[in-house]
Amino acid sequence: MTANRSVAYLLLLVAGLLIWSSAFIWLYGALSVGCAFGWERVAVGPVSLQRAVLLGLWMTHLAVIAALLAFTHGRLKQHPGLASLDGFFAGATFWASVVALGVTFVNYAPILALSTCL
Repeated sequence: MTANRSVAYLLLLVAGLLIWSSAFIWLYGALSVGCAFGWERVAVGPVSLQRAVLLGLWMTHLAVIAALLAFTHGRLKQHPGLASLDGFFAGATFWASVVALGVTFVNYAPILALSTCL
């Protein structure tokens, strides 16, 4: 196995949780900026600007993880067995992406209902 292949496997293995951490940073930053600048008081349709920005960031990160999940699912179909290293990493990256999608959804779902600024 070449070093480039090992790096690619490692990056795919942690990609979902890196996207989750990106969501954490962007959402926390947007929350802080929005509260400081009064975005909660600005209406954008049925929601505040604050909630619209947070929802947009959250949905963007969910979409990126869903694309990663589709990619890893395709790799899993190409390498279905666990007997080879390719098959093992295809399965591991797929399930790591499933976990990342789940935690990104559950962890940030309070955006839908909770107050954004105190």
